[in-house]
Amino acid sequence: MKKVYQTIIDQNKGNCMQAAIASLFDLELEEVPDFKQFGAEWHEPFLDFINSQGYKFLGTMYNHNRMKLEEGPEYIVKGKNRLPTLKDEKYKGVNGFFYAAVFSPKYYERGDKSPTTHAVLIDNNCNIVHDPNPENQELEGYPETDFLGHNGILHIFLIEPKETEDE
Repeated sequence: MKKVYQTIIDQNKGNCMQAAIASLFDLELEEVPDFKQFGAEWHEPFLDFINSQGYKFLGTMYNHNRMKLEEGPEYIVKGKNRLPTLKDEKYKGVNGFFYAAVFSPKYYERGDKSPTTHAVLIDNNCNIVHDPNPENQELEGYPETDFLGHNGILHIFLIEPKETEDE
């Protein structure tokens, strides 16, 4: 993995997603679209880019403890799309790495209706292996890690080689 760092650090305008995806695919920052420029319509260009790299997007795994944080401890999780330890699952990621989101270490405020999130890369044990914000290199933890578990990861985008079969 090539560590690429974001060049724009500004709440809701930063390019951490662009830098994380560049790192994931061993590309230069300029070789990856800045998905923020697409606003609410970012998903289609994101999928097109992933496809152009020989990968496909299988979906998202969520940390359901986030809902407990927002809805209260009585929130009951149903379904199986919870954050696992990825080494116990069938997922390979991109060379063993996965794109994930955490609450922004710089801009998170508990109680915000729409908290700012931040893109990171993780390994199959949900360890954060690259934070594209150069200001976070000495960071010892992410917001709400104690409550959320999984190193504060909120969700993981499952990006897999095209030859991986959906099951």
